[in-house]
Amino acid sequence: MADVEPGSKREAPTTTPEQPNNRRNKKKKNKWKNRKEFLDDKNRPNKKPKVDPATVGVRGDWEPITKSNEQFEMYYQALGLFPGDEWDSFMSTMRSDLPATFRVVNSKGDSIPLNNIMKEQHFSKLKGVMIEGKPCPLPENISWYPGGLAWQLDMSRPMLRHSEELFSLHQFIVSEVERGSIARQEAVSMIPPLVLDVKPHHTVLDMCAAPGSKTLQLLEALHADGPHPSGLVIANDGDNKRCYMLVTQTKRFNSLAFMITNEDATRFPNVKVFDDKGSLVSLKYDRILCDVPCTGDGTLRKNYAIWKKWQQAQAIGIHKLQRRILLRGMDMLAEGGRIVYSTCSLNPIENEATVLSALRDRPDFRLVPSEGFLPQLKRRPGITTWKVMHNNGTWYEKFEDITNPKHLKSIAPTMFPTDAEKHNLQHCMRVYPHDQNTGGFFICVIERKETPAESTPDGAEIAADEKNGEAKALGPFSDNFHKNTNVLVDKMTWKTYHGYKEDPYFFLNPDADCFKVLKEWYQLSDSFPFGNIFARSKVGETAKQRNLSVACSRLRDIIQQNENKIKIINCGLRLFSYCKEAFSKCPYRLLQEGAHFTSDFMGAKIFEVSLEDMIKVLGPDTGVAKHTLKPDLLEKVNDLPTGIILFYLPASGNVPAIYSCVYCTDGGVKAYITEDEKNHFRLILGQEPLMTKRELKKLEAMETHRKKKIETAARIALEKIALEKESEESKNVEATEKEAEAAPEV
Repeated sequence: MADVEPGSKREAPTTTPEQPNNRRNKKKKNKWKNRKEFLDDKNRPNKKPKVDPATVGVRGDWEPITKSNEQFEMYYQALGLFPGDEWDSFMSTMRSDLPATFRVVNSKGDSIPLNNIMKEQHFSKLKGVMIEGKPCPLPENISWYPGGLAWQLDMSRPMLRHSEELFSLHQFIVSEVERGSIARQEAVSMIPPLVLDVKPHHTVLDMCAAPGSKTLQLLEALHADGPHPSGLVIANDGDNKRCYMLVTQTKRFNSLAFMITNEDATRFPNVKVFDDKGSLVSLKYDRILCDVPCTGDGTLRKNYAIWKKWQQAQAIGIHKLQRRILLRGMDMLAEGGRIVYSTCSLNPIENEATVLSALRDRPDFRLVPSEGFLPQLKRRPGITTWKVMHNNGTWYEKFEDITNPKHLKSIAPTMFPTDAEKHNLQHCMRVYPHDQNTGGFFICVIERKETPAESTPDGAEIAADEKNGEAKALGPFSDNFHKNTNVLVDKMTWKTYHGYKEDPYFFLNPDADCFKVLKEWYQLSDSFPFGNIFARSKVGETAKQRNLSVACSRLRDIIQQNENKIKIINCGLRLFSYCKEAFSKCPYRLLQEGAHFTSDFMGAKIFEVSLEDMIKVLGPDTGVAKHTLKPDLLEKVNDLPTGIILFYLPASGNVPAIYSCVYCTDGGVKAYITEDEKNHFRLILGQEPLMTKRELKKLEAMETHRKKKIETAARIALEKIALEKESEESKNVEATEKEAEAAPEV
């Protein structure tokens, strides 16, 4: 090898143990050294101040948000949606805070008792209460919501959260929301699921479901006749992270006919199912909710950030996406089915223009008149004429008027009201904030025209709905829907997997080992749907399953035929969870969320209890000694081995049946449920709720903050007195000096 001149590029670097010859490691070492120095620097300009626990949840002295946007006001004034003096009313309402609204979930049999408890124990206490020197507004019933189960409190959610006078009401709402008995939801957001008119036998798709408040309403309608509907709900969202928000929101409902998927709504895949002849066909949906992404200018009363960033270009940019989602929904709708298109925007580019362009492309669809829906709701008809404005302020009445090539790149022909008079756009609904003190919303109901129905084949196990010819399932575990389930749809190779990769679904064999111990402990009857029990596992039956869940037969067949084609995030109802040997003699404990389902099949470890014993068990977490129970119950549970059992209180009057998982030991029993679940049952039974850890922490923070406010006020007062005294002394000194100067010299 030739000698290399010193200093040349090919010169071999000298190395020492203290200075290794590795640039990457050296750079990495310096990076983390600099990072440590950066984190240790207490005077760095962007360092976040430490959070005082006493001020958690307490608003600081933030700068007020400017609730104005020149382009927003100019645009909607030019459209002429609010003529005359109505414009001032509209803008003053938009600049005011949105009232807090919530509703009682009408599904678990205890909605009416809970609604009465809320009125008698919480709303009645607000009379005469003063907040910031003003009388506390009393909750008002939302007149147009069915059953009187929705309420509006004329104060913002931050005020409700941080007011000491409303602490009890707020904690009650938080507790029931955690349990799933109350849903906090904007009033206008409740409209689309109501006009969709879901029945228990319908197959329903929610195309853009997250965060899930409307999906929860769909599940309520599906389970209107009981816990075992023959239909199902599929909730989809394209954002992987928001899908897990959807899981949190809907898991409280505990439905075995529900599935969450993570797919692009514009190309939602065809779900394959078997028809009555055993052939694979694409699933058609009876009801589709299409609540599309939008600019959200109807939510300005709660989303203050939109005031600053609103531009007309946003509506033009999102119009094509909304149109593709709606068209995909139309393609998947069954004949005679119904699709609801909605946005929280007031812009006709996102609303009437999108609907009109879709109706022009799909002549077998029509708008349903909205006059018959929710008669007490104040709404305006859809508009039939509008102009399109480019972001630079140029207005166009027709697409042919556009001559600027740059404008042609963003503005599309589908944004103009071409042939609007042929499609009855007045059947759409526009909800304005100043009409009923709500947010702004747009809703329309689209129906697919029916073709003459074909005769039903002899022996087919279906029943036709008299109204629209939809197929009803014979039951949640009917085998009519899962013929030839060993046939799998080919995997789609083009799909890219985004987000967290979920474990596959594995349906257990009815003869699996885990069922043997469950049968022995709970004495499950032969009618228990063993073939519908699944786990999330990569290894199948070779390992112990952490959770065992159940799905209705239709959902099971959809999973088995489409798991390689669609990304499933969550589905079904959890029944059992694996536990340690020291916890229970049975390796699988019964879960509270599935207790209402499993109780129908249990022959052992389920005990009917008296009201007195149920109240005892629902007491503090210390548990109840067995000898304090009534003799008949004591005789049944005295010699039971350690494990989970189920206490059952029959329905009585307005009080529904109550199921509570109970941990039984040699010495006593204790309710094995959450604090919120326990307090809910106590309220239903007429007992005072227990103080939860969350409430204690909130009270401590509020008390600490109150003391600090008093200390701060006292310190400021003392400082003020000291300053006044110092000022007075300074004045006296100045006066003395002036007198000395004015005195004649001796």
